[in-house]
Amino acid sequence: MQRIYPALKTHPPDEQLTRLLWQMLEASPVAVVAVDAAGSILYANQKLADLFRYDLSDLIGQPIERLLPDRYHPDHRVYRTLFVDNPHTRPMGSGLDLAGRRRDGSEFPIEVGLSYFRSEEGLIVLSSVTDITRRKQTEEMLEGRVEERTREIERRRRVADSLREILRMLNSNRSRQEILDSIVAQARVLLRADASAIYQLHDTPTPISFQAGVGISPQQLTAFYSNEHPPGHVFVHAETLPQTGPLSETTVDADLPILKVDGHEYCAQLAVPLKLKDAIYGGLLLYYREPRRFSAEEIELAVMFGDQAALAIENARLRIQAEQTAIAAERNRIARDLHDSVTQTLFSASLIADVLPRLVERQPAEGMRRLEELRQLTRGALAEMRTLLLELRPATLMEVSIEELLRQLTEAARGRARIPIAVTVLGNAEMPPAVKVACYYVAQEALHNVARHARASQVQLLLHCASGQIRLTIHDDGQGFDPADVPPEHLGLAIMRERADSVGAQLTIDSRRGAGTTVSLVWNSPDGLVP
Repeated sequence: MQRIYPALKTHPPDEQLTRLLWQMLEASPVAVVAVDAAGSILYANQKLADLFRYDLSDLIGQPIERLLPDRYHPDHRVYRTLFVDNPHTRPMGSGLDLAGRRRDGSEFPIEVGLSYFRSEEGLIVLSSVTDITRRKQTEEMLEGRVEERTREIERRRRVADSLREILRMLNSNRSRQEILDSIVAQARVLLRADASAIYQLHDTPTPISFQAGVGISPQQLTAFYSNEHPPGHVFVHAETLPQTGPLSETTVDADLPILKVDGHEYCAQLAVPLKLKDAIYGGLLLYYREPRRFSAEEIELAVMFGDQAALAIENARLRIQAEQTAIAAERNRIARDLHDSVTQTLFSASLIADVLPRLVERQPAEGMRRLEELRQLTRGALAEMRTLLLELRPATLMEVSIEELLRQLTEAARGRARIPIAVTVLGNAEMPPAVKVACYYVAQEALHNVARHARASQVQLLLHCASGQIRLTIHDDGQGFDPADVPPEHLGLAIMRERADSVGAQLTIDSRRGAGTTVSLVWNSPDGLVP
């Protein structure tokens, strides 16, 4: 100020106002500095000296760059160009966020506001300087929170996607092994574990069996968990807690062993018991090489993965039970068919064979008729047996042609009903396997109903294969029925409809009392061609 003040003193009438202005600058709540056109400091108030930790006398006459870092930041070049060399190109009162340099060389963020005026000594630039360290810290803190929140949202999205994918797999026909492999892989990623595994507990000398794992092999896991280190120890402790849940090595049981595999020591683990019908089946274990504690959210997520694994295991068990039940039901049906058809047919054939020698001797014409009946009965029984053998091995149905399948069905039906059945196949009878199976079972059920209920004198079975369409028709001239009067416990019609629906075919049943019955199945190829 020593350079400015003498020039201003040449105006005695303004001396009182001038002194007031200097007092105002000294009392300013912000640091103030004035530089000339060359960038030399003309004036600095005490707040600026205190801010940069200089003595006031050490700043006057020094270049403004003394207060800036040694590295010439691009923003500082802008500062020099716009506010020192060409201040008129910048609106008054605007500023920049820059870096300041204290006397000891430490840097800190500052905000600079600028203005300029012209005096007798030339252009003078007046700057206000504010320490914005706290503001920057707040901004960084808020940015950190935003980034953390963004990461958290992304993590939650990944968790939701993962759980949706697992639920989709649970509702699909995927095998249990595929589902468990997916669960341990996704649990390891989302819980940031170094290894993960699912195993089943046993009471045998071998305490566990490996079910699925990532980052650890069955041999490594079973080698460590011996009788000296039983994994069930984790879950015994879990059951004593207020809420049965996962346990971590570092927070629950200091005596719990740490997994050591191939020189790698896992210093923390998160264990989730897998419970099926109130019994502990096994566990989901997550291993960490670094000691750590687990948040409530991490534990909750681990429990969710454990629940999904338990659900996959239970679903697989129920699926096996359902398959076994279906197999048992099918065996019972075949046994019933053997009794109702083959056994009775063979019994009838046996009776005819017993009387046939005497009948031929006494009544040759009647004997020949009975001999033909015996031939039909034995052929029907043979066809029935072949049909039952095919149904015992469903895969064989895919290998046998539809013509042969229909021939065996009609042979068996002739033996049971003892009526003529005409079979006609038109066109190329090759068709998709699922459609062939549907046609087979619809024809079987229709012929079965004819033999039991129709009291028909003749039956016609027609399979017509044209371009893009397959039509199966079974017509009898029997007594017919009213479809609306069929009792719900008679499942034959429902079974035929289910078979048709399974391949997207249309099933029509046309019957009236005294006018016979026509069963028609029509399947249209989606691409217009029958393979």
